[in-house]
Amino acid sequence: MDTIEIRGVEIGGLRLDMPSEQQLSALAQAWDDDANHQLCFLDTGAFLLARCPGEYSSMIRSADLVLSKSGGLSARVAKEASGILASGKSLPVRKVTIGIRRREYLGYFGPPEESKEVTIRYKPVSVLSIILSALEERRGSVFLIGGTETCLAKAEGNLRATFPALRIVGRSGGSFVGKESLVLQALQKASPDLVLIGSMVKDGELWIPRTMRSTRSGIFLYESSIIETLAGPGGK
Repeated sequence: MDTIEIRGVEIGGLRLDMPSEQQLSALAQAWDDDANHQLCFLDTGAFLLARCPGEYSSMIRSADLVLSKSGGLSARVAKEASGILASGKSLPVRKVTIGIRRREYLGYFGPPEESKEVTIRYKPVSVLSIILSALEERRGSVFLIGGTETCLAKAEGNLRATFPALRIVGRSGGSFVGKESLVLQALQKASPDLVLIGSMVKDGELWIPRTMRSTRSGIFLYESSIIETLAGPGGK
């Protein structure tokens, strides 16, 4: 098997994925294929913005995974999914092709189970935990970007304590205006499996498509408050 089948729905012309926890773990393991992969989270406001033509819409439409993180948008996803299942049809499936080097992982993950119980809302920190756990299994690496230096240091310390086998190969605070070339050089040299981006980055999530081609392969994940969340109380 050389694909992972991800269920999802389409609302207003936008794809919203509904991977299981096992599939998220499998993707994190398998996306070691000399390509860049972006994971995006949407709330209702971001969903409406993504429906309008522009750079943000292009980014969302080309992302490898698009997940709902808010109650309002998740309710729309649930309604759409329930309607499809109630009609006796199966949820649409998108096949994600996996590079040949990581296909051995796919033997652990069969096709998605058809059930009325589907995951529709994803907490960014929970998804991140799944990805980090999967990367830790193969001593994967992460590069942290965002927040203040104090907050970043605390986030790194907490990650090292929680995922001791995970390699943290670099970090940069979010305010690196005028030093972007140095950050990109560090990313190219470190070649991390995951680039985690948070607050204070000038272009926000759009920094990813604007710079991703300048870096080597890896998973790119943005969430504005993720560095502060990882730092814990008083981490600012």
